[in-house]
Amino acid sequence: MHNRFYIEEEVSHYLGKEISLNSITNHIKAFRKKVDDEIKLYDGLGNVYFAKVIQISKKFTKVELISKETFTKRNAQITLFLPLITSHLMDQLLSRLCEMEISKIFPVITERSINLKDDKELYHKLLKWNKISNGACVLAGKAFSTIINKPISLKDSFGLAANLDIKLIASPNAKMYLKDYLMSMSKDILSENFSIGLFIGPEGDFSDRELKLSEEFGLIPIKLSNYIMSTFVASIYFVSNITCFAFAG
Repeated sequence: MHNRFYIEEEVSHYLGKEISLNSITNHIKAFRKKVDDEIKLYDGLGNVYFAKVIQISKKFTKVELISKETFTKRNAQITLFLPLITSHLMDQLLSRLCEMEISKIFPVITERSINLKDDKELYHKLLKWNKISNGACVLAGKAFSTIINKPISLKDSFGLAANLDIKLIASPNAKMYLKDYLMSMSKDILSENFSIGLFIGPEGDFSDRELKLSEEFGLIPIKLSNYIMSTFVASIYFVSNITCFAFAG
C-alpha cells in the first residue's frame, strides 16, 4: 500500500502537533487514504516524518506529525552530466535515474544534443524535472531528492567536474572497461567521503573535439560495453554499476 508522500511545506516546527498541508491533498485522494491512516512525509532534504491523517478536505489535508527520522548523506556523492535528448525520453530517463543514488544531475548541451528554444521552455522544463525528481524520491523511498540543475555547456560541465575525486566519461573507443577500472580501485576509498562525476554522450557520441577537450580536463575515458548503447540505456547502465561499487557493503 502506498503511504509515502512528498511535501513542499516546512513542517519541522510542528512535530507532535497538527498541520494542514496543501501539497499532498490530491495524492491523498488519488490513493484513497482515509482518516486515521498512517503515512510518511518526505521533504527530499533528508527528513522523513511519520504522520496520521486527521482530516481530508477539498483543499487541504490535516495531519498529526508523530515522529521524525533524519538521514545523513551517503559517503559517495554522484554527479551525472547528461546530454539533452528528446523531451519525452529525457523525462522518462530522469524519472528512472532519480530513483537511484544520484546527488545531482546537470543536463549538458553538446554538439550533438538537442537545444532548448528559449528561457520560457527552460523554465517549464526545470519545473517539470523538479516534480519528476521529487516523485521518484518518494517512489523509491529515498531521503534525499536528486537535484536537477539548469542545462550548461559541455566545457562548463568539465570545469564543474574539475574538483571531483573521480571523473569518468563514457566512450565506446576507450581502452579501459568500466568493470576493470572499478576492480582497480582501492576498497579503502569506500570508507571515505568521495565524489564521482559521470559523463554520458549524446546519440552519436561525443565529437572527437569534445573527447580531446575532456582529456585536457583530466577525465578518464571508460568503455561501458562491447555494444553501442543509446544514451537512455547507457545512463542507467553506467549509474547502476557505479552505485553498486560506491555503496557496496
